[in-house]
Amino acid sequence: MEKENGNNLKNNMEIENNQETENDQQNNITPMEEESENQDPNKKVSIKSQPTTNSSDLNCSTSTNCSNNSKNSKISNNSKNKINIFRNDNINLKIQPIFKITIQNNNSEYLYNPEYFDEIYTNLLLEENRTYKNIEKDYMDKQDDINHKMRAILVDWLIEVHFRFQFKRKTLFQTIQIIDLYLSKKVIQKIKLQLLGIASLLIACKENEIFYPPVEDYVNITNNAYTKKELLNMEMHILKTLNFEILLPTSEEFFNIISKAFNFNEIQHYLGAYFLDSALVDYEILKYKPSAIALACAYIVMKFYGIDGYKDLYAPRMMMDDNFPQKTIKECAKDLCFLVKNLSKSSLKAAKDKYSLEIFGNVAQLCENKIS
Repeated sequence: MEKENGNNLKNNMEIENNQETENDQQNNITPMEEESENQDPNKKVSIKSQPTTNSSDLNCSTSTNCSNNSKNSKISNNSKNKINIFRNDNINLKIQPIFKITIQNNNSEYLYNPEYFDEIYTNLLLEENRTYKNIEKDYMDKQDDINHKMRAILVDWLIEVHFRFQFKRKTLFQTIQIIDLYLSKKVIQKIKLQLLGIASLLIACKENEIFYPPVEDYVNITNNAYTKKELLNMEMHILKTLNFEILLPTSEEFFNIISKAFNFNEIQHYLGAYFLDSALVDYEILKYKPSAIALACAYIVMKFYGIDGYKDLYAPRMMMDDNFPQKTIKECAKDLCFLVKNLSKSSLKAAKDKYSLEIFGNVAQLCENKIS
C-alpha cells in the first residue's frame, strides 16, 4: 500500500465523521491438550480439557485402561441411552436431503465431493445458529468515537489490501467478522480502528493462509502509523477478548456450496461473489444471518440469469430457525441490490473496481444498470 493510501484512510475518517446528513444521502450507503491424572496415580493420559459431570460418561479408548478398573469399563444404561439418542439426532439431521446434486457437480475442481454437501451445509447451519448472536447487530450504538461510515471506509480499504496481497477469499470474510466480533464487545477509539483492522487481517491470515507476509509488511501497509509491538499487542488483545473463538461460519462458505449445488458457471459465481463482497461494507447487512446473505446473493444470480429452481432457496432446510425464509431472502436481496446499484455514487469502490476486471468477467459493469 502506498503512503498516500494510509494517510487518505485517516483523512477520510476525519471527514466522514463530520459529514452532514445531506452527504450521507448522496453516497447512498444504507445503512487455539493438556495432561490430567487418572485415578491410578502412576498412569497419565492425554485428554482434551472439556468439562465432564460424570466419569462414567467417558468412553474407554484402550483395553488397558478398561482392565484397570472394572467399574470404569461399564457405562450405565441411562448414559448409553443418552449417547445413542444424541448420535441418532445428529445422524438424522445430517442425512436430511438439502440439495439435488447432479452429475454436473461431480468434477475435480471441487475441494470436496458433492455427496457431502448436505452434511457440510447442515453443520454450518448448526454452528451459525450457535454463534450468530456473538455479533451484536447494533453495536455501533455503544461506540462513542466511531460510526458506521468509518467502518465502511475500513472495510473498503481491507478489500483493496486483501486483493493486492492475493489472499484467500475466506481470509477477507473472517477478517471483517473478527472486527465485528471485537466491536460487539469493546469500545474503541477512532485512532485505533485501523490497527484493529490490520491486526484482524493478520489473525485471519495465520488461520487460513499457507504463506503470508511478515509482520513488518502489515505495519508498512498502514504507512507506519503503528509499531510492530503495537500490532502484536493488539493481536493478542483481540484473541483474549474473543476467547480465541474466531471461527464462525461466513456467508462466503455458504455461498460456495450453494453455487456448486445449483451449478453456477464461473461468471454467475463471480456475480454472486461481487454482491457478497459489497455486503461486507454495509453495517446494516449485519441484521441478516450469513446463510441468508448467501441465499440472497444466489437468488439475485438466478433471477438475473433466469435460472429455474430459485424457489428451492425458500426451503426451510436452507435456513435454520426462520419462519419466513422467502420473505427474509427477498428483503436481503432488495437491500443488496440497492447497495450495489448506488456504488457508482459512493467513494467506496474497492469491490466494484475489483469485479470490473476481466479476470472476474467484468460482472460489476455487467449488472450496474440492470438491477431494479
